This record gives sequence, C-alpha cells and structure tokens, in this order.
Amino acid sequence: MCVGAHRWRRDLEEKQIIEYFFAARTEEAFCALFEAVCARVRRYFLLRGLDAMTAEELTQNVFVKIYQQAGELREADHFYGWLFAIARNEMISFWRREQSRLEKIEFEPLSEQHADCLMIEPEVMPAMRLMDLLRALEPAERDLILLRFVEGLSYEELAVALKLPLGTIKWRIFNARKKLSRIIGASSACQVRQRIN
Repeated sequence: MCVGAHRWRRDLEEKQIIEYFFAARTEEAFCALFEAVCARVRRYFLLRGLDAMTAEELTQNVFVKIYQQAGELREADHFYGWLFAIARNEMISFWRREQSRLEKIEFEPLSEQHADCLMIEPEVMPAMRLMDLLRALEPAERDLILLRFVEGLSYEELAVALKLPLGTIKWRIFNARKKLSRIIGASSACQVRQRIN
C-alpha cells in the first residue's frame, strides 16, 4: 500500500472513531479516541522541544480535559481544531509554570568533564536543524507551520483552534512560509560561505 493511501485510510478511521466518540460518549469510545489520536498530541508537544516524559504528562492532561469538556463541542468536524486548542492552552500553562519555577533556580556552569554529554548523534542532526530554523519564527508562526504541515490540520480546523477568521489563518501561514523561506535561504548561504572559507 502506498504511503498516501495508508494516511488516507488512517485519517478515515480516525474520523469514524471521533464520530463514534461524540455519538456514544462512553468509556469504550473515549479509549478508542485516545488510542487513535494520542500520538498526534504527543508529537505536538515533542516538536515544541519538550522531553518525552513531559510530553506524555501534558498529553494525559489534554485527554482528561477532552473527557471533561466533551459536551462543549457540537460538531465532530471541528474536533482537531478543538483538540489542538486544548493542547496549545496546556502548553502555555506548562511554560508559565516552568518560567515561574526556573526563576527560582540558580544554574551552575557546565564542567568540562560533563561536556561530552552534549554530543549529538548524526541521525538526529536534520531534525535539530529543522527545529533551529523553526525557532527563528515567532511562536505563533511556528505553531501554525507545525499544525498545518506536520499535524495536517486544515485551514478551517486551524481557524477553529485559534479562534481566528479563515482569511487571517491563510494570510499568517503565507507570511510564515515566506519568512521561513528567507531564513532557509540565509542559512544555506551562510553554510556555503563557511565551506568556501
């Protein structure tokens, strides 16, 4: 089976599970929903630089809120927008708690004997390079790019998630892509100059 067909089938299965959850609202339906979309939520947090344990904890928090707030969503078609709005709010709350906690901690310089712990495996480099490029974007731009092109949300789902007009979403994604293209171009030119020198 080709990759596109596999994704299409998976998306269709997810849509059926989402509709089942909103029709039945049973524990069994919730478990099926969790199994179907849990990885997408976890990936959302991992792509924002969180470690696996924190991503797992925040994913659990998101699904607790989904279970508690399921009655608020009227249309299953808006599920992904609603889901990632909850995930985004959970992320914002997490960063606020972390910022407050980190303000109380004093950091010591890294000793030379521990510097070798910072070695990076070669297969991780392309993903790290992409994350570095994405960090050059504003957080709101980075969220739009990741939700649209990594998570595959439609423009309409993004409009629901961010509570913005559809035209605004399209314009912001257009601008974020243009900015990312400039960043990639500048980064590539810099690498070429370094290789020449």
